Amino acid sequence: MSGAPAGKSLWRHPDFVRYWSACAVDVAGSGVTAVALPLIAVVSLHASVWQVSLLSFAERLPPLLVALPAGALADRHRKRPLMTGAALACGAAFAAVPLADAAGGLSLELLYSVALVTSAASLIGSTPRISYLPSLVPREQLLEANSKIGVVASLADSAGAQLGGAVVALLGAAHAVSLDVASYLVCALLLGSIRAPEPAPDPSARKGSLRAEIAEGIRYVLRHPTIRPLLLTGTAFTAAFAFLTTLWTVYLLRELHYAATTLGTLLSVAALGGVVGALAVRQLVDRYGPARVMLTALAIIPFTELPLLLAAPGLTGQVTIAAGMFVQLACATVQGSTQRSIRQAMCTPGMQGRMLATGQWVTYGTRPLAALLAGAFGTWLGVWNTLALGTAALVLPFLVLLASTIRTLHHVPVVTPSPGPPHVEGEPA
Repeated sequence: MSGAPAGKSLWRHPDFVRYWSACAVDVAGSGVTAVALPLIAVVSLHASVWQVSLLSFAERLPPLLVALPAGALADRHRKRPLMTGAALACGAAFAAVPLADAAGGLSLELLYSVALVTSAASLIGSTPRISYLPSLVPREQLLEANSKIGVVASLADSAGAQLGGAVVALLGAAHAVSLDVASYLVCALLLGSIRAPEPAPDPSARKGSLRAEIAEGIRYVLRHPTIRPLLLTGTAFTAAFAFLTTLWTVYLLRELHYAATTLGTLLSVAALGGVVGALAVRQLVDRYGPARVMLTALAIIPFTELPLLLAAPGLTGQVTIAAGMFVQLACATVQGSTQRSIRQAMCTPGMQGRMLATGQWVTYGTRPLAALLAGAFGTWLGVWNTLALGTAALVLPFLVLLASTIRTLHHVPVVTPSPGPPHVEGEPA
């Protein structure tokens, strides 16, 4: 580990700054695409509610397919080449959208394919990127590092969404995707410029096959008394949130008749809530403890969907929806940064990639099913009724965490696991 020593500001850690900048550029470009792709489907290609849900399904399917192998690969190999290669792959895949538009060949099938490929490549890159952080900064600074990354990610997401709305209005949705292509190229350059020597993976930790290592990672997570309940809580939250976000764009564009620039502004304001959450998380956790902070955030989130359900078309509705989304993203960022820091601190170094990948497989693996269910319920019950059902489901994450032993956790643990085979806390050594 190089850069700033423990206790010093991470801004004096040049490799962390490069890592931090790469995350910012990546998220900013993705913020543009988050506005552009649904608009291409809904406005340019006149997709139905079910077709929009299929696009969401394609974006959210890869965790079920590649999360576990991605985690094992991240623990087997050096992480920087995986991160850089994945960024380049995403840029190449997204380039197909403006090229197809220029050639007159833009279609829903192309969007499905691009969404599937880029989501898979992004996952293969994000798994080593997140699991790389504990080897880049001291463990006692993980919460600070995650907080700083959360701030810039939310700011970049906000800027990207706002920029996406403006560029879509100016150039068209397909050409706006070109900005995301450029962002992936810059991200790859920044990640490739990190100078700290990366520790080589321990060959003795290999179990002989990728399947055996994947199974070991699953057992490790499911037996861990702290990581397991955090994973279950995250799964409940992600499933309910994916169910809701599948229909947000359709509801705002077709039911409330919002313009592309308005949609971009709403997503931008929501992302600013993530900035506030990331800035506040360290002080909140230090003062109230991680359990109380996560429970409070999860208790507030269901109420933040009410403005969307109650709003009417017009400026007043836009303001109330923006306020609800702002608070929602602030709470989601607070609880997400806290639980991620706990998992990273508690996990054995040689299991970081597989721990993260197992969590993504279980948690994000619910998203494609949630997207399909949202499309089906939206078609049968109507979009508003389906959003109301999803809002009620947001109560489940709070109940899951409240029923676990995490509710008694008063501080983020600082654990320095000894080298050697993975050992699950609470089991005989």
